[in-house]
Amino acid sequence: MSDREWILLNPGPANTSLEVREALVTPDLCHREPEFFEVMRDCRERLVRLAEAGDAFASVLFTGSGTAAVEAVVCSAVPADGGLLVVDNGVYGDRLLKIARAHGIAHKALAYDVATPARPDDVRTALRGDRRLTHVAVVHHETPVADIVHAAAGEGRRVLVDAMSSLFGERLDVTQDGIDFVMASANKCLQGVPGISFVLARRQALEALRGRPPRSVYLDLSNHFATQEQDNTPFTPAVQVLHAMRQALRELEKEGVAERIARYAENARVLRRGMAALGFEILVPDGARSSILTTFKLLPGITYDPLHDAMKRRGYIIYAGQGDIRKYAFRVSNMGTLTPADMHGVVEAFAASLAELRAAGSGR
Repeated sequence: MSDREWILLNPGPANTSLEVREALVTPDLCHREPEFFEVMRDCRERLVRLAEAGDAFASVLFTGSGTAAVEAVVCSAVPADGGLLVVDNGVYGDRLLKIARAHGIAHKALAYDVATPARPDDVRTALRGDRRLTHVAVVHHETPVADIVHAAAGEGRRVLVDAMSSLFGERLDVTQDGIDFVMASANKCLQGVPGISFVLARRQALEALRGRPPRSVYLDLSNHFATQEQDNTPFTPAVQVLHAMRQALRELEKEGVAERIARYAENARVLRRGMAALGFEILVPDGARSSILTTFKLLPGITYDPLHDAMKRRGYIIYAGQGDIRKYAFRVSNMGTLTPADMHGVVEAFAASLAELRAAGSGR
């Protein structure tokens, strides 16, 4: 096990502060004691406050990766006689479809390639053509979520937003009319550690789930909400991870959400300018890019694995594209505690890695 400190350029988990990591080292604590429920309640309240959601919203915590929160919402929110329209332009849209299929939920996909923004008019057309589609699911990252939500709301449908990679790192109005549920996790732009995912939900939508037969035991959103509202928990949560999450929320409050968004944007600007000077092109067209993650096309004669290993030797962890994308592109995230100065170091490491690979003739 290496004790080396890595600069994480993968899209979560992200680099955290020393204080967040130290918060994991807490005295052993029973999860049904008031001392723990105070931590849980503090996290839930801070999430709502930092998202500027107001009294009409509540947060619900799950012990599990981000997919746990996504699956909990999908399998809980869509009624037995309803259906789900999935805006599918990447692997996480495909995951939403897999969840719908696993739970026997009627569904339809609006499919786009990874570089094509989804079109709100397509959402309107699909919803008008199939009245059983009661909900729309969309991944917020490089997708025009506000326009899609507006289109869905105009057709009388409710929206589930997977904001796993964007909440607190990109601007997102979680209170926009039409949005009922927003899903995210502690280990992305919140800068916590893996193990806790959460849902920001409209209280009215949560109350509407009461009494509905659950499709899942562990991922029953209504049960988690009802018990957490009573300072209780249906199952054993990740006690230590919630302590770290509370510290991460405190740090976000101190930095400010707008300031964190601005820091990430500057990180992205420094990274992209430097990578362009090295000859790298960005896969997603300008105007549709996030400020958190950049997918770069591989240079001629360079493949991913040798580039990854050369960067890792220098202390940097980059990330492959998923699916067929890894054959011609790779991803670099700039979330976490990273600063613009760190991103200058990232570009310098890429320059050195390219020189090493070309000199050795090992780009392939």
